[in-house]
Amino acid sequence: MKKLRNQGGQKDRVLQSVRNLPGLLFKLGQGLKQESGRSLPAALITLAVGSMLLTPFLSFVSTRSLGTRAATETFNEQYASDAGIEFGIWSLLNNSAFRTQVDINSGIAQPLAFPGSINGYTPTISVTGLPLGSWYLRQFAPSNVERGGSLAYAGGDRVYALRGANSRNFGYYSISADQWFSLANTPNPVRQGGALVYAGGNYLYALRGRNTDNFWRYNITTNNWSNLEDTPSRVTRGGALVYDGGNFLYALRGNSNNFWRYNISSDSWSNRANTPNTVSFGSDLVYTGGNYIYAFRGSNRTNFWRFNISSNSWSSRQNAPATVNSGGSLAYFGGDYIYALRGDNSTNFWRYTVTMDSWTVLTDTPSTVGRGGSLVFTHSQGGFAFRGGNRRDFWEFEVTPPRYDISSQAGSVDTDARLEIDGSTKTILFWDID
Repeated sequence: MKKLRNQGGQKDRVLQSVRNLPGLLFKLGQGLKQESGRSLPAALITLAVGSMLLTPFLSFVSTRSLGTRAATETFNEQYASDAGIEFGIWSLLNNSAFRTQVDINSGIAQPLAFPGSINGYTPTISVTGLPLGSWYLRQFAPSNVERGGSLAYAGGDRVYALRGANSRNFGYYSISADQWFSLANTPNPVRQGGALVYAGGNYLYALRGRNTDNFWRYNITTNNWSNLEDTPSRVTRGGALVYDGGNFLYALRGNSNNFWRYNISSDSWSNRANTPNTVSFGSDLVYTGGNYIYAFRGSNRTNFWRFNISSNSWSSRQNAPATVNSGGSLAYFGGDYIYALRGDNSTNFWRYTVTMDSWTVLTDTPSTVGRGGSLVFTHSQGGFAFRGGNRRDFWEFEVTPPRYDISSQAGSVDTDARLEIDGSTKTILFWDID
């Protein structure tokens, strides 16, 4: 402020000197008449004085003019840079192909072309999807988990689990106690193709797998198993089971394209439309409410399908970001998202947005997931997972809404913003200008 006040005083003094210039020149002219012999020196003095007074004034005017032009250019650059941020936000919300590209390449900046120029500037834009969520190590499983390992959530404090690994081990994990407890053993050993699902009320259902047609029901209250109607054919690698929220369970046989429906009330099986291709290791099923069941093909492929219950038909959806194999698993709790472990001895963890038919890369699992890997969500923003792969690791996961970093540059101005998209709620977490 002191500098600005000094500049203002200098301006006033210059202007006052300019106002006095005509009078001073007149007096000098009169002096010239009286001292004609000194006319040339007097003229030179007059020019010198005029130069001394006008030069600072013209310099001041020029400086002010240059400053105004520079401020205008900076404003134009900032306006264009902000427009780039706004276009990035619009593209994430309205261009599903671009958002899918960003989601699949989480952590890698994706360029976005701005459609034109503003005030002579075309902003350079990039959008980066941020990996979402956090993993936490929980109490190790009592024994190593392998083929046939499977988790199921029945509400409340318990996550039920088949160990697989050609064993009869069955138990539950207490969420509040972070501790495992044993329950009645399964009637026979469970191996590849084993699966577990909660079907409401008091019962869990299970496929034995292991190239058998055994199908069981577990009574939570009485802690005992019972045999049910055998599956239509023997279940093996890629076997999977899902509950539709009503009177039916659906099952993949594995190592085939067979797809079945089980009627709970009549204890009977029936065939449904075959899957588009053969399923194998890593295949899984998930029900999202309403009329649809989704499926991983597994078998070291990226295929992801949707089954229409009412029309008994399959259709292809957006492929998974990478091939799915042993340990592949799907989970759903509610809302717009399906969660998935890739398996295949990888750390990849993904989320599928149902309404957009697109995949998002989430934070990697702490270690690689292999045979017997399984995922279950216990609430809308988190759940638990078996690592499998003949390991005891058991993890908890917490997810956050998708977040995106948007960068825009126009001229010398850089602008950065972060957008969070939580369903229909969109929040700008920050907007910085450099």
